[in-house]
Amino acid sequence: MRPPRPAPAELQRRLRAAYPDAHCALDHADPFQLVVATILSAQCTDARVNLTTPALFVRYPDAAALAEARPTELEALIKSTGFYHNKAKNLIGLGQALMARHGGVVPSDPAALGALPGVGQKTANVVLANAFGVPALAVDTHIFRVARRLGLSKAATPEKVEADLCRLFPREDWIELHHQLIFHGRRVCDARRPDCGACPLLDLCPTGQGQMKDPHLGVRLAPTVSRLQSSVPSLQSAAPAAQAPTDGIPQRIISLVPSVTELLVQWGLATRIAGRTRYCIEPRWIRNTVPAVGGTKDPDLDRIRDLAPDLVILERDENPKGVADALTALGIPWLALEIRTLKDCAAAWRELGTRLGVPEAGEARAAALEASLKGRRRRGPRALPLIWREPWMSSGPDTYLADLLRQGGFTPVGPDRYPVLSDEDLAALAPELILLPSEPYRFNRRHQAELQKRFPEAIVRLVDGQALTWYLSRTEAGLDLVRSFR
Repeated sequence: MRPPRPAPAELQRRLRAAYPDAHCALDHADPFQLVVATILSAQCTDARVNLTTPALFVRYPDAAALAEARPTELEALIKSTGFYHNKAKNLIGLGQALMARHGGVVPSDPAALGALPGVGQKTANVVLANAFGVPALAVDTHIFRVARRLGLSKAATPEKVEADLCRLFPREDWIELHHQLIFHGRRVCDARRPDCGACPLLDLCPTGQGQMKDPHLGVRLAPTVSRLQSSVPSLQSAAPAAQAPTDGIPQRIISLVPSVTELLVQWGLATRIAGRTRYCIEPRWIRNTVPAVGGTKDPDLDRIRDLAPDLVILERDENPKGVADALTALGIPWLALEIRTLKDCAAAWRELGTRLGVPEAGEARAAALEASLKGRRRRGPRALPLIWREPWMSSGPDTYLADLLRQGGFTPVGPDRYPVLSDEDLAALAPELILLPSEPYRFNRRHQAELQKRFPEAIVRLVDGQALTWYLSRTEAGLDLVRSFR
């Protein structure tokens, strides 16, 4: 049976009483300043944006100045807000579009506003409501979380939650409700540790009363007596809601590394995986059961925050440093692995095993791998693993894939890291073995024939890309595969 939805009129009466000071938290003097501040607020706190914008608006007071901004200078001013390369690009594009299309003035038309660089539906709604008084209800991470906990929406996207809220509440209340729900999310309904005991909406909240699982934490919160609603007889005093495990072992893990996601399943930790990137596709069933949080390079930090992880796992090559910095700013614990050799795999297995409470699993795999690597290896045939075409790119001698080849009896060739190679560069490397993996680029028989014709003396192989590149979960399979080439 579905828990009852709170009556909108009563809910808003409570919110008005609890948050009479609810307002837009971004400091601004006009629509231009607001749209700029809102773009900067993505994956950043409003407080940080308010510390950044005074100097920014002195240097770029209007669209004309922003349109002429030098990227490096603008990036230096907004660096503290995170993701400053993309934000600077969007802001310069915003200034140029305002000058070219609207005479330097921010439009109040929703369609025109939403078509500006860096302005999505949420940003447009914020500007429409707060700069022009147009009824709009932008759903940010706080509103998304609060609305679902209150049972106002079961939708899985901010856009659908917005549609549900707009159907429930009168249009003239949307702007006020937007600010009230944000205040409630910030002050009481925290993503990881909601303060249900201090909640003025507790008797209206099916999540807080334990009538349904928390849609973000994935657990049923124990009913708690609210200090404002302690006279309600149906509520019983209980333990604080959503407490972290006392043993310190992470119970809600988000993996931003495909092979680590697969490893967690191999170790029997599937129920602890709270989120994954869209590239975490193995085992196949995980695609339909674990929420996706964007890509490896550009994860959705709002989504990650809403999922309330107690650990996010990254890898230094796969995930940019800016992601770790943003997680730190959000107060989310993270662990960054660095995998460039098979010895790194052994160390990572041990570290993950200890950190996740399964040290035996980590030690067993590490010890077995180390035993298989004992003994001296002679320099074998010159091997070139390609990872991209047009332009050609290879995995250089200082990478995990190259060390896999080295430990398998080959000599990886080429510049370090992931260089771009011309046809002349390929010829100069004189490879004796060329590997064409199935990922990240999907090489096929036509590419194999092309390279075989160019290098008639070499062996050109199409190989399983996951076996070669998915460290930790498929390291042993990769080593067996490479050794079979000899």
